Amino acid sequence: MKTTRQLLAAAALIVTGVAPALAQGTTFQNGSFDAGQTGWTLWGDAQIRTTGSKTAVLSTATTAYEDDAPLPAGFNNNSGVSPVNFYEAPSIAGLLPTALDIGGYAIEASAISQDFFATAGDTLSIKFDWAFLSTESINPDFAFIAINDTVVKFTDAFTLPNVSTFNSTFGDFNDVAWGWSNASFSYTANASGAVRLVLGVVDLNDDLSTSELRLDNISVSAVPEPETIAMLLAGLGVIGAAARRRAPARTAA
Repeated sequence: MKTTRQLLAAAALIVTGVAPALAQGTTFQNGSFDAGQTGWTLWGDAQIRTTGSKTAVLSTATTAYEDDAPLPAGFNNNSGVSPVNFYEAPSIAGLLPTALDIGGYAIEASAISQDFFATAGDTLSIKFDWAFLSTESINPDFAFIAINDTVVKFTDAFTLPNVSTFNSTFGDFNDVAWGWSNASFSYTANASGAVRLVLGVVDLNDDLSTSELRLDNISVSAVPEPETIAMLLAGLGVIGAAARRRAPARTAA
């Protein structure tokens, strides 16, 4: 028959065996951009702003003009690099243009990406804040998230306020106090290893309009497998039972 000491030792082994799985999480970093570009790869017209409100700013504006005239102030190229043109480049952040042909043909795009480690079986919870404006009135330019090869559009030009109304109400696009929205997605890692997260903006069917996406507070957290949680609860149950047996019986006063 096991002693209380042995039971406690066994339970401790269970808990310590599970703890690394709970604590490991992912190697994702710098989702608030406090460390500038650290951890991120930039594609096309993508810029990490490190002064004021630290955000990632992505647009489909080329370097041919300060603004894609006759657009209102603020829709200018931010980084000095043009968007990735799919007539010249075969992919962006490892994604083929056909993966971005959502509602039309992807002509050009800008994005940020990060590779990080995830554990097999973990469900990754991805959350972020975003703001998006577009001058497009014919084709639904859009913003997307991609996790490995899975691409999801989360907003487009047709769901946004008219840009002239926006500017007349709030002022210059670059200086406006953004009305942030938030988004959340989940992804289950089939195997332990690298996962690529991509966030970007796409010019659809033409390169005549400009769309801009801003991102902040990106987080990736890992939820352990149900079996792992069950093991932890079992270990805690053993500890609780052993502690109750060790407690001296109370006597009436």
